[in-house]
Amino acid sequence: MNSQLILEKLNLHVKLGHSIEERSLPQWVSVQIKLGFDNLPPACINDQLNDTICYAILADELQQFCDDHSFKLIEALAYQLYQFLKMKLSGKINGKISIFLCIAKNPQLATLEQASFSISD
Repeated sequence: MNSQLILEKLNLHVKLGHSIEERSLPQWVSVQIKLGFDNLPPACINDQLNDTICYAILADELQQFCDDHSFKLIEALAYQLYQFLKMKLSGKINGKISIFLCIAKNPQLATLEQASFSISD
């Protein structure tokens, strides 16, 4: 049986931008994360938070990661967050956890409302 934990519109404040000036003022990005489980997380049966992934803690850890880094491109941000998730989730739950991550930002362009980049297993 397959299952997913989906985090929609996780808003992170990130030092992001090609120029130093742009990176000096953090901006909001929206992140979508889908965690796919090969095995049903035990929390589905026992209703215990310790047997699943706490998305509140994960959101705080992702924001802390962003607070500690700066990025020129959303591609680099997506890859670094993907790698961070891989490390954090390794061994958390029995079985393989697949990751889909998509970063969306609202660029300061009159002709473009939103740009996004995704990465997955």
